[in-house]
Formats: sequence, structure tokens, C-alpha cells
Amino acid sequence: MRFARTPALALPRRLMLRTTLIEFSVQDVVLAWTLRVADLADAFATIIIAAAAIEAGIRSALAFLRFRQPHPGIQSIRWRFGRWLSLALDFLIASDILRTGVAPTWTEIGQLAAIVAIRIVITISLTRETKEIATDDATESPPP
Repeated sequence: MRFARTPALALPRRLMLRTTLIEFSVQDVVLAWTLRVADLADAFATIIIAAAAIEAGIRSALAFLRFRQPHPGIQSIRWRFGRWLSLALDFLIASDILRTGVAPTWTEIGQLAAIVAIRIVITISLTRETKEIATDDATESPPP
């Protein structure tokens, strides 16, 4: 025996389907925008690293060509390059956090924890090294 659907029961089901579709579309929009922001953070990090590498390369080449002449030294080049790399690492950490925040699985959370830990250690060591370079430059006296 076949049961016919009554219009009274069909109406709430249609409404439920429509609200479910709306909820999924809002979630999809939030997911898409979050991933776009993460891609933008990756792009910023790439641009910063590329610009820093170009600047350090040019300054290193100039320091090499003027080797016998007085110049500020390689330490200032390393200091600026390290500061830019530290900033780029911060953008990469933000990107990883955004990507994991939208679709977390235990595997992704573990990978994020490992990546963030490695990048934080690198950032701390870069910061420590740049502080040491800055202190060394401040204590050196200019030649007479």
C-alpha cells in the first residue's frame, strides 16, 4: 500500500531543506574567504622573502665589490635579511592557522603544531641573532 504525502507535512520539509542549503552556503562562503585570506598571507610571505633576498643579494654584491673600502659590513645585511625573514615566517604561521581553523582533523592539527613549533624556533633564533648583531654594531667604534 502506498501512502500519499500530505501538503502539511511537505511544507516544513521544504523549509528545512532551504535553511540547510542556506547554512551550507554561508559555511562555504566563510570557508572560501578564509582560504583566500590564507592564500593572501602566503603571497605576502613570498613577496617579502623574494624582496628580502633581492635586497640582500644586491647589498652583498656591493659589499663584495667595495671589499677594500670601508663599508658597514656584512652584519647589517644579515640583520636586515633576518628581520624580513622573521616577518615572512609570521605570515606563514598565520596562514597555517587559518587553513587548519576551517577544516581541522587530528592529522592537520598535529601537522600544524609541528610546523608552528619549527617556525617559532626559527623566528626566536632569528630574533636572537639580529639582537646580537645590533648589539655588536652598537659596541663597535668607527675606525679613526
